[in-house]
Amino acid sequence: MENTVQTFFRYFPVSRRDEKWGLYVTTAGQSRITPHATYPPGGHPKNYNFDWRRGRVLTDHQVIYISSGRGWFESRGVGRRRIESGDAFLLFPGVWHRYAPDRKTGWDEHWVGFDGETARRLVRNGFFSLRAPVLRVAREDAVLGVFGDIMDAIKTHQPALQQVLAGLTARLLSLLYSTAQASLTEDTRAVAAIHEAVRLMHGDPKARFDLPELARRLHVSYTWFRRTFAQQTGLGPHQYLLQLRIARARSLLAESNWPVKEIAAQSGFESEYYFCRVFKKKTGITPGAWREQSRRRA
Repeated sequence: MENTVQTFFRYFPVSRRDEKWGLYVTTAGQSRITPHATYPPGGHPKNYNFDWRRGRVLTDHQVIYISSGRGWFESRGVGRRRIESGDAFLLFPGVWHRYAPDRKTGWDEHWVGFDGETARRLVRNGFFSLRAPVLRVAREDAVLGVFGDIMDAIKTHQPALQQVLAGLTARLLSLLYSTAQASLTEDTRAVAAIHEAVRLMHGDPKARFDLPELARRLHVSYTWFRRTFAQQTGLGPHQYLLQLRIARARSLLAESNWPVKEIAAQSGFESEYYFCRVFKKKTGITPGAWREQSRRRA
């Protein structure tokens, strides 16, 4: 059987409008590398091409996802890592790296390159780390779906293509970040407790929640519960519940004629005074002013 490479890719110019958007795509593509085929495929610009001996340093970020086969990835400060089907790895600007499929198996690779202030802020704020560039993808169907949408958008050349691709890339990064957060806790039974807590909060935000008691009901310590809840959602359980209650109150203010005191009760607040104080702190205006603004916009 002939050893071949099937590949499709594009490289994109970046306009000032794209830079202002905050996230833009520099390249995207996919390749099926059969066993013993030459790697990497040719045809890439000089500053993107590389070989295993020399490696490469990029000026942008990339996500590489391997949907079948296996191989190797190596980067400065991390060393060499085995890559299996279902792994993704991130490339960072200015960081030397190299990667290649196992010649016995080849691999199917999908990639997107991107940059912009949004991308750099995500790294700067610790959402993605140069020290942990390899991730085991939790939702491969979703990741493959995003790459499929990227390829479709490119081939049909949708209007405002850069902004469409930026949105899809943001979706991809959110899936990878979710994978990274899930890997922080290996106790899947305990993580299920966080999911159950979120379900209960969404089910009835106005219910009286004693959060330490909720942790006991879920058979976890309250210290663990607060820490892991924040890791999974970005907010501590108390703040998460407050956000749900404020969101419910905004909807009731806009859609009903109920007095503020009743809306406070229906949204789970202990008193009208406490509700008004928290509402103004979170939104910048009073409940009454919010109601007036909502009706003027309607």
